[in-house]
Amino acid sequence: MKKNSLKKVVSLGVLAGCAALILGACGGKSGSSEASGGKEEVRISWWGGDTRTKAIQEAIKKFEEKNPDIKVKSEFSGYAGYQQKLTTQLTGGTAPDVVWVDSMWLDQYQNQLLDLNEVKDEIGMSNFKQEDLDSSSLNNKVLGLPLSINYRLIYSNQTLLDKYGIEKPTSWDDIIAMRDKLPEGVYPFWFGGLGSKGVSLNFLITLLSQQTGKSIGDADNNLLCTEEDFKDALEFYNMLVEKKITPSKEVIDNGGMVDGAPNPFLVDGKVVLMDEYTSNTSIVESQLKEKDYELSLVGFPTMEDQKSNGVWTKPSMFYSIPASSKHQKAAAKLINYLMNDPEANKIQKIESGVPVSKVGRETLEKDNLIPELTAEATALGDKEVDTNLAYSYRWERARINDTLLDVVNGLGYKDMTVDEAAKKLYKAFKEEEATFEEAK
Repeated sequence: MKKNSLKKVVSLGVLAGCAALILGACGGKSGSSEASGGKEEVRISWWGGDTRTKAIQEAIKKFEEKNPDIKVKSEFSGYAGYQQKLTTQLTGGTAPDVVWVDSMWLDQYQNQLLDLNEVKDEIGMSNFKQEDLDSSSLNNKVLGLPLSINYRLIYSNQTLLDKYGIEKPTSWDDIIAMRDKLPEGVYPFWFGGLGSKGVSLNFLITLLSQQTGKSIGDADNNLLCTEEDFKDALEFYNMLVEKKITPSKEVIDNGGMVDGAPNPFLVDGKVVLMDEYTSNTSIVESQLKEKDYELSLVGFPTMEDQKSNGVWTKPSMFYSIPASSKHQKAAAKLINYLMNDPEANKIQKIESGVPVSKVGRETLEKDNLIPELTAEATALGDKEVDTNLAYSYRWERARINDTLLDVVNGLGYKDMTVDEAAKKLYKAFKEEEATFEEAK
């Protein structure tokens, strides 16, 4: 290359380097992602339907108006596939600055999430009780703030109770006795809420607690229930299937159910009672109302000689900040607004459940923004919860849910004995116990 040409190349390179430095100075710290106009860009991701997304987006818009130096980029989807994408992002260091995390994922991500004690002032941690923070704490680190607390209660189609002259049940014996007052094809009870599988791990954990008085696991995630305990719980469930108190898996599979669509067993009046989360109360109420049915609260049925009422609570989801975020304080500021600002709570109402945040819940209660039945169910859960079962929610995990479905299929189609089912389910819990230990 000629000397003059080389000089030109070097000069152009120097100019380009200078320009890059100037632009970098205008944009902020090296390595941070900044929005146009010099604003700090914060990314946030969540899952949910259209109404939830619309409410969160509206609240974010208000946040941006109050914080003109911050630009928020939203990423949202349905629940299906959310975890897979989040896992990839956290592993690659590309996760949004604010993420929703399911309670069952915390141990998996514990080394990839920020200890929120580092931003406790910016995030408004004082609005949360210690027991609420304990639900998202591992190894003395607060890994997320719970949006809402869920209880799994029993609700009734009051219209059907009235039609068949049945008093609202208060015990499992009452529920079993309903069989004699209902026609063939109408079942007293549906396990599994809005889901299509017709069974709930939450129900199994409740049964185990009622029968044994034990929590499924302790604070250190040691499994406390034995294989014999699982057998007793599955025998109770199998008895309910054989007596046609609840439909078998074979009946469910032939019931025309479609994921994402209203449950035909519920909306067509084929079941009288159902268990469901408090956060989904309004959804169930709305679906039944379209069929001219009235939803009412039953609560927590008692079991003869029960050793616990089996009432436990589950954080619906957490707001967390990845440790890789370059905008941790701005992310904390956004979370603080969405969870603790009265204006933001009025916008979002109970789209993500009844708020755990003290300010959030007080705001909605003061302005009567919590639907009556949801408020009644939540208050009952608060009153009845057995604090000895505080860590039960940690065991609601994908592998255990899948195994439970296999077990219910086996029992429903008579391909598996209760002994075999208990052995298989206990094994899945023991394997999960080992996974907890590995994550420490």
